[in-house]
Amino acid sequence: MREKKQALKPDTVLKNYWSDNERFADFFNAVLFHGEQMIFPEELEELDTEESTVLEHREYAESITASRDSVKVRKKSSALGVEFVILGMENQGYIHYAMPMSRFVA
Repeated sequence: MREKKQALKPDTVLKNYWSDNERFADFFNAVLFHGEQMIFPEELEELDTEESTVLEHREYAESITASRDSVKVRKKSSALGVEFVILGMENQGYIHYAMPMSRFVA
């Protein structure tokens, strides 16, 4: 039997893995809430991961585009209104200390 050759990109595999709302919610519950279930998979909705803008200064203009790995919004109705929380995740293959860190503010 021949071994199957695979040409998988780690970033693509991780984007696919974290697209699952249950895994995504479990990760944020573990990291932000010490395992307490505060974010439920059915509350999550995927957002567009593409961003773009135009920088202009005097006679110079440049368009910039960026793509995020995983971005979801948590929508939760309550008696006091609607709560929106945007959760994002960036995959990386090596340690980069300048990578932005997430902060949770209660």
